[in-house]
Amino acid sequence: MIQYQLASPVDLESLRQFSQRLFIDTYQALNTPEDMALYVEQAFAEEPFTADFYKPQVKYWLAVEDGAIVAYMKMVLGSQLQPEPERKGVEISRFYVDKPYQGAGLAREFMQHCLDWMQAERFELVWLGVWPQNPRAVRFYQKIGFEKVGEATFLLGTDPQTDDLMRKYL
Repeated sequence: MIQYQLASPVDLESLRQFSQRLFIDTYQALNTPEDMALYVEQAFAEEPFTADFYKPQVKYWLAVEDGAIVAYMKMVLGSQLQPEPERKGVEISRFYVDKPYQGAGLAREFMQHCLDWMQAERFELVWLGVWPQNPRAVRFYQKIGFEKVGEATFLLGTDPQTDDLMRKYL
């Protein structure tokens, strides 16, 4: 049975390894090895990942089965989306589901759990950046009510890439 929980310090190393593995699995075929290596070192090495984990505005929700992480969401609480800085927002910085669990409804159920938590915490909107070259992710976000509201640059190593910014009101 899959359970949802906020990550705690005991989850840190397994979350870091899981995050790195899923990021590489998702994007390595579409990017150069040099840019992937540089980004992975900047984002998933022990020191920067740990420092980010302990920021007060960063929270991780985990989907766990038999003690193993099978999906996670990284949220940045209070993150504002332009042009709506007056709305109390949350950025979904990362949302990943392990391959064996994709296509079985976990992503939708887990996302809804996280959105319900955000709403209970009185956040008004949630937003994210998604790479258009990941059409499965784009379709998923559209199906659950996110709409494209702009674009932003995401630097993967030395490669500036354009992400679609998507928003959903809670």
